[in-house]
Amino acid sequence: MSLVPYVHVDTALTDRTTDERIALTDAESHHLRRVLRLPEGADVEVADGIGNHAAARLDGDDLVLSGDVAHRPADHPELWVAQALPKGRKLEEVLRQVTELGADGIVVVAAQRSIPRLDASKVARARQRWAGIVRAASEQARRPRRPSITGPVAAADLADEPGRLVVAAPGWRALPEVLAEHATAQRVTLAIGPEGGWSDDEVARFLDAGAALAGLGPTVLRTEHAAAAALAVAVAGLGRWSST
Repeated sequence: MSLVPYVHVDTALTDRTTDERIALTDAESHHLRRVLRLPEGADVEVADGIGNHAAARLDGDDLVLSGDVAHRPADHPELWVAQALPKGRKLEEVLRQVTELGADGIVVVAAQRSIPRLDASKVARARQRWAGIVRAASEQARRPRRPSITGPVAAADLADEPGRLVVAAPGWRALPEVLAEHATAQRVTLAIGPEGGWSDDEVARFLDAGAALAGLGPTVLRTEHAAAAALAVAVAGLGRWSST
């Protein structure tokens, strides 16, 4: 059985009822009509990015809810990914992968060995692009919640992130073993370094701040693949792996 298109809107669906109309923005209407090529009356599943979703149908410039709004509560513990800026478009690949795998939030990190540097004039545009990638990936994964995106922040500032920080670094204890010690944490952030890895100074700062260092197995992963591998292990190991 084929699935109906899954679309995100920026209108909260909280307390909405069947037959209620959801006005589409120009961008949302363009996506449905021009990109997805949906005809009038097409059935869709609509989500608001904060956990609410419902069946709906396309009616002019609106979506009309055709079923009750369901709410998916947040998963626990929260799983965040802190990704050091890689070269080229590798960050976009990371954003897609970790969104599809269930990351609750993403922190972009300007590490010492990150080659790209975003000056103030480029940050706003970059964040807008990142948000669009995460939105599309959430639709692809049929996720009613979209991950938050923050940054770029300095690596030293990761110590200020709430919850437990687990930093990927070769030669340290295996990630599943480390995660088992944080099963009751409210939030776990998995930090992935750039192509050249974290600097010795950054590793020392992480340790001084109480972070846990963890190895990602016997092989060396590319930075654009490491986050997805670590997140998949964390989702399964911390009890979030289910079909619902």
